[in-house]
Amino acid sequence: MEAEKRLSCGSRGGPFETESDQPDPGLAPTLEALDEAFGSVGPPVAVDCCQHCKNAHDYAPLLTRPRHQLTGTELGAYAFSVLNTVGSEADLHYLTGRILQLLHSDDSRMPDIEVFYDKLREAGWQSWPQAEAIGAVFDALWHDLLTRDSSRESVETLLCALGLAENTIAPRLSRWADLDCETTICRLYEFAMWGCRQKDGLLLPRNAFWNRELPTYRELVVWLNEGPALCAVIAAFDRYEDPHLLEVLADIHSLLVMSGPEPDNTT
Repeated sequence: MEAEKRLSCGSRGGPFETESDQPDPGLAPTLEALDEAFGSVGPPVAVDCCQHCKNAHDYAPLLTRPRHQLTGTELGAYAFSVLNTVGSEADLHYLTGRILQLLHSDDSRMPDIEVFYDKLREAGWQSWPQAEAIGAVFDALWHDLLTRDSSRESVETLLCALGLAENTIAPRLSRWADLDCETTICRLYEFAMWGCRQKDGLLLPRNAFWNRELPTYRELVVWLNEGPALCAVIAAFDRYEDPHLLEVLADIHSLLVMSGPEPDNTT
């Protein structure tokens, strides 16, 4: 039964299957806009690196080739290691637009998005002049996740990535709690069923990339376990008549009740 429900949740053919190789029309413009947003950012003189790992000359093409020509072949290893054994905020700032474009494409040579989003937080991206353009990409990705049957990123991956990059995910959780279409309900089912685990009476995200010291992790744990998500599910029962959705809501309700007290709706 659970396998059948998983297939029916999403596109009725698999929760994360993509209908085409092209980004969602809402996401594509925000990724393209990064070219203009970062157009005024010039390259640094060189990319610093650990002298025991590589020579700075090995990274010279990242600064001399036009950014739009760079692929995962050149940027994959850099995006994985930047701010650790290679690079600085200066070259990361210069290359972030192109890296985001490649991360949200089909270039398999790029690292997990959580890895790079954590580096954006470390670099302080929200202080950059391009913060609005980066935020627009994040918004488009979240909208894509909650409105399209075949979103580019899985819910546990994107939620963790945004939780690593942003100061707060409360507005995103609030939007999710609207449960205003089948897709938002199915995403919550997928996350609660497969993206979380029960531990010490709590429903906790499984994704190993989460930094449990960040306030965004606490926001998510509170949302899942202290009433907001459960209240959203209870309210959704009154808005839907489709037997399939009601069954999915019932399963989500069971998972959330296991992790926290039933909210008192009598007051």
